[in-house]
Amino acid sequence: MPSSTQPPKTVELPSRRFGRYVLRSRLGSGGMAEVFLAEARDEKGAPFKVALKLMRKGVSAEAFADEADLMGLLEHPNLIHRLEIGEAFGRYFIAMEFQLGGDLEGLLRVLRQQGRTLSPALAAFVCIEVLRALAYFHQARTRSGRPLELIHGDVNPANIFFSGQCEVKLGDFGVARARGLDLGPEEGVTAGKLHYLSPEQTRGDSETQASDLFSLGIVLHELVLGVLPFAPDSDDPDKVMAAIRAAKLNLPDTLDKQLAAVLRKALAPDVNQRYRTAGEFAGALFTWALDTGQPFDSRELQTAMQQALSLALWEREKSGGRF
Repeated sequence: MPSSTQPPKTVELPSRRFGRYVLRSRLGSGGMAEVFLAEARDEKGAPFKVALKLMRKGVSAEAFADEADLMGLLEHPNLIHRLEIGEAFGRYFIAMEFQLGGDLEGLLRVLRQQGRTLSPALAAFVCIEVLRALAYFHQARTRSGRPLELIHGDVNPANIFFSGQCEVKLGDFGVARARGLDLGPEEGVTAGKLHYLSPEQTRGDSETQASDLFSLGIVLHELVLGVLPFAPDSDDPDKVMAAIRAAKLNLPDTLDKQLAAVLRKALAPDVNQRYRTAGEFAGALFTWALDTGQPFDSRELQTAMQQALSLALWEREKSGGRF
């Protein structure tokens, strides 16, 4: 059965200091952990920032070790990197590189407030960069060469980050499953954010790597059209999951037909009708960009992304983000 969709309660902390890290503000919260902006000093005494993921007390040491080990094994420019693991006050933590640009969820929130969406080219750029991460993630192997057959299981805007240079990075491997090893949640346990689940996740069926591609298809729809594709006005789990299982798309006639075809394939309810690999999905977006003459110069896109992120960062600073 699906897990609860109620937001986790904020945990009071005994101290702002965890090991060598001093907590500055709360960045986010999930079922397994809370994430904070923290500071430390390097060997030369210079301050640096990290994102410190503090595991909730109910999280098992095994679950923590799985995520920490997985982060240590994977290395790709489009994945969040692990810096250090540790324990303080009975809570395990993972120190990760801090992304100055925030996350896609924050960017989408600001765009909604302003009644704007990203340009289709910029939306495709963000998703292609996530697909680069997923292509590596899905094909990752152990150091001995054994295929991990990884599934991320939680692709959503809160787990897509931007560096200060507008690099796109995928993070949060807390519910990732490795079919090639005994790692990840038990089969039949739904993980992931409600509106971004795949049909098979809502049924408690076995996930595949196509499940990650479906979730990213939802992100692409939201970026291009400014709205979620399935039950966008509901937070009722049963209603949302029923809409995801049906996966009936209602695309506007004004949407470019080739891009609409990409969305329909990415969001097909039948796994066998979806893109087979992250590379195939990315290739379809590249083909659309070339065929329609989209501005796909990386410098131009990064300039546009920087402008969009600057607004989101300003909103974040204005709200304070304190815990």
